[in-house]
Amino acid sequence: MQTLALVPHGLAAFAALTAYVRHESALTELQRQLTILVAVRDVHYGWTHHAPLAQAAGATEAQIMLLREGRIPRDLPDAEHALCDYAFEIAAGRRVAQRVADGVRAHFSPRQIVDIALLTSCSLATAALATGLEVPIEPADTLRFELEWEQQRAGGDPVPAGD
Repeated sequence: MQTLALVPHGLAAFAALTAYVRHESALTELQRQLTILVAVRDVHYGWTHHAPLAQAAGATEAQIMLLREGRIPRDLPDAEHALCDYAFEIAAGRRVAQRVADGVRAHFSPRQIVDIALLTSCSLATAALATGLEVPIEPADTLRFELEWEQQRAGGDPVPAGD
Protein backbone atom coordinates (compact mmCIF):
# COMPACT_ATOMS: atom_id res chain seq x y z
CA MET A 1 0.00 0.00 0.00
CA GLN A 2 1.71 3.10 -1.27
CA THR A 3 0.11 5.31 1.38
CA LEU A 4 2.30 3.69 4.04
CA ALA A 5 5.38 4.99 2.19
CA LEU A 6 4.64 8.32 3.89
CA VAL A 7 5.96 6.67 7.07
CA PRO A 8 9.08 4.76 5.91
CA HIS A 9 10.01 3.14 9.26
CA GLY A 10 6.44 2.03 9.82
CA LEU A 11 6.25 0.67 6.29
CA ALA A 12 9.48 -1.29 6.74
CA ALA A 13 8.28 -2.90 9.97
CA PHE A 14 4.86 -3.70 8.57
CA ALA A 15 6.34 -5.03 5.32
CA ALA A 16 8.68 -7.35 7.24
CA LEU A 17 5.80 -8.92 9.17
CA THR A 18 3.67 -9.16 6.04
CA ALA A 19 6.51 -10.81 4.10
CA TYR A 20 7.01 -13.38 6.85
CA VAL A 21 3.38 -14.38 7.24
CA ARG A 22 2.71 -14.45 3.49
CA HIS A 23 5.88 -16.13 2.26
CA GLU A 24 7.89 -17.69 5.09
CA SER A 25 5.33 -19.23 7.42
CA ALA A 26 5.07 -22.99 7.86
CA LEU A 27 1.61 -23.08 6.26
CA THR A 28 0.62 -24.24 2.79
CA GLU A 29 -0.58 -21.69 0.29
CA LEU A 30 -4.14 -22.94 0.67
CA GLN A 31 -3.90 -22.62 4.46
CA ARG A 32 -2.53 -19.09 4.13
CA GLN A 33 -5.29 -18.03 1.77
CA LEU A 34 -8.06 -19.56 3.90
CA THR A 35 -6.70 -17.74 6.94
CA ILE A 36 -6.56 -14.44 5.06
CA LEU A 37 -10.12 -14.87 3.75
CA VAL A 38 -11.41 -15.41 7.27
CA ALA A 39 -9.76 -12.17 8.37
CA VAL A 40 -10.78 -10.01 5.39
CA ARG A 41 -14.23 -11.42 4.69
CA ASP A 42 -15.91 -8.05 5.21
CA VAL A 43 -13.28 -5.96 3.39
CA HIS A 44 -13.72 -5.54 -0.35
CA TYR A 45 -10.05 -4.64 -0.92
CA GLY A 46 -8.74 -7.80 0.76
CA TRP A 47 -11.43 -10.04 -0.71
CA THR A 48 -10.69 -8.79 -4.25
CA HIS A 49 -7.03 -9.69 -3.82
CA HIS A 50 -7.31 -13.01 -2.00
CA ALA A 51 -10.43 -14.84 -3.19
CA PRO A 52 -8.81 -15.57 -6.59
CA LEU A 53 -5.61 -16.70 -4.87
CA ALA A 54 -7.56 -19.04 -2.60
CA GLN A 55 -9.30 -20.54 -5.59
CA ALA A 56 -5.98 -20.98 -7.40
CA ALA A 57 -4.60 -22.67 -4.28
CA GLY A 58 -7.41 -25.24 -4.34
CA ALA A 59 -10.41 -23.75 -2.56
CA THR A 60 -13.69 -24.10 -4.41
CA GLU A 61 -15.93 -21.16 -5.19
CA ALA A 62 -18.56 -22.61 -2.82
CA GLN A 63 -16.00 -22.87 0.02
CA ILE A 64 -14.87 -19.31 -0.57
CA MET A 65 -18.44 -18.00 -0.47
CA LEU A 66 -19.18 -19.86 2.77
CA LEU A 67 -16.12 -18.24 4.38
CA ARG A 68 -17.38 -14.84 3.24
CA GLU A 69 -20.66 -15.61 5.03
CA GLY A 70 -18.71 -16.42 8.20
CA ARG A 71 -19.21 -20.18 7.92
CA ILE A 72 -16.67 -22.97 7.73
CA PRO A 73 -17.18 -25.26 4.75
CA ARG A 74 -17.96 -28.80 5.90
CA ASP A 75 -16.07 -30.31 2.98
CA LEU A 76 -12.68 -28.89 4.02
CA PRO A 77 -10.14 -31.45 5.23
CA ASP A 78 -9.96 -31.70 9.02
CA ALA A 79 -6.76 -29.63 9.30
CA GLU A 80 -8.11 -26.76 7.20
CA HIS A 81 -11.42 -26.89 9.07
CA ALA A 82 -9.55 -26.55 12.38
CA LEU A 83 -7.46 -23.72 10.91
CA CYS A 84 -10.56 -21.77 9.84
CA ASP A 85 -12.23 -22.35 13.20
CA TYR A 86 -9.14 -21.00 14.98
CA ALA A 87 -8.78 -18.01 12.61
CA PHE A 88 -12.45 -17.08 13.10
CA GLU A 89 -11.92 -17.07 16.88
CA ILE A 90 -8.87 -14.82 16.59
CA ALA A 91 -10.56 -12.53 14.07
CA ALA A 92 -13.49 -12.14 16.47
CA GLY A 93 -11.12 -10.84 19.13
CA ARG A 94 -12.16 -13.31 21.77
CA ARG A 95 -10.45 -15.96 23.80
CA VAL A 96 -10.09 -19.15 21.79
CA ALA A 97 -12.49 -21.82 23.01
CA GLN A 98 -10.86 -24.97 24.38
CA ARG A 99 -12.43 -27.22 21.72
CA VAL A 100 -11.05 -24.91 19.01
CA ALA A 101 -7.59 -24.87 20.59
CA ASP A 102 -7.64 -28.66 20.90
CA GLY A 103 -8.69 -28.96 17.26
CA VAL A 104 -5.90 -26.78 15.94
CA ARG A 105 -3.30 -28.53 18.16
CA ALA A 106 -4.36 -31.88 16.72
CA HIS A 107 -3.33 -30.80 13.22
CA PHE A 108 -0.65 -28.14 13.55
CA SER A 109 2.72 -27.69 15.23
CA PRO A 110 3.20 -24.90 17.78
CA ARG A 111 5.03 -22.85 15.13
CA GLN A 112 2.17 -23.30 12.66
CA ILE A 113 -0.37 -22.25 15.28
CA VAL A 114 1.58 -19.05 15.92
CA ASP A 115 1.82 -18.56 12.15
CA ILE A 116 -1.98 -18.83 11.87
CA ALA A 117 -2.42 -16.31 14.69
CA LEU A 118 0.14 -13.90 13.17
CA LEU A 119 -1.35 -14.19 9.69
CA THR A 120 -4.89 -13.63 10.97
CA SER A 121 -3.78 -10.60 12.99
CA CYS A 122 -1.67 -9.15 10.19
CA SER A 123 -4.52 -9.63 7.71
CA LEU A 124 -6.91 -7.85 10.08
CA ALA A 125 -4.44 -4.98 10.39
CA THR A 126 -4.00 -4.78 6.62
CA ALA A 127 -7.78 -4.79 6.15
CA ALA A 128 -8.18 -2.02 8.74
CA LEU A 129 -5.50 0.07 7.04
CA ALA A 130 -7.03 -0.44 3.59
CA THR A 131 -10.42 0.59 4.90
CA GLY A 132 -9.27 3.44 7.14
CA LEU A 133 -6.96 4.94 4.53
CA GLU A 134 -9.57 4.41 1.80
CA VAL A 135 -7.15 2.50 -0.40
CA PRO A 136 -8.78 2.08 -3.82
CA ILE A 137 -8.87 -1.20 -5.70
CA GLU A 138 -6.17 -1.14 -8.35
CA PRO A 139 -7.05 -1.06 -12.05
CA ALA A 140 -7.75 -4.50 -13.52
CA ASP A 141 -4.37 -4.82 -15.26
CA THR A 142 -2.46 -3.93 -12.07
CA LEU A 143 -4.56 -6.31 -10.00
CA ARG A 144 -3.99 -9.08 -12.57
CA PHE A 145 -0.23 -8.50 -12.43
CA GLU A 146 -0.25 -8.65 -8.62
CA LEU A 147 -2.30 -11.85 -8.62
CA GLU A 148 0.03 -13.51 -11.14
CA TRP A 149 3.07 -12.43 -9.14
CA GLU A 150 1.61 -13.83 -5.90
CA GLN A 151 0.70 -17.08 -7.65
CA GLN A 152 4.18 -17.49 -9.11
CA ARG A 153 5.77 -16.73 -5.76
CA ALA A 154 3.55 -19.40 -4.18
CA GLY A 155 4.83 -21.86 -6.76
CA GLY A 156 1.54 -22.53 -8.50
CA ASP A 157 0.03 -21.93 -11.88
CA PRO A 158 -1.08 -18.43 -12.82
CA VAL A 159 -4.63 -17.43 -11.99
CA PRO A 160 -6.79 -18.11 -15.10
CA ALA A 161 -7.68 -15.04 -17.15
CA GLY A 162 -11.08 -13.58 -16.36
CA ASP A 163 -11.33 -15.22 -12.93
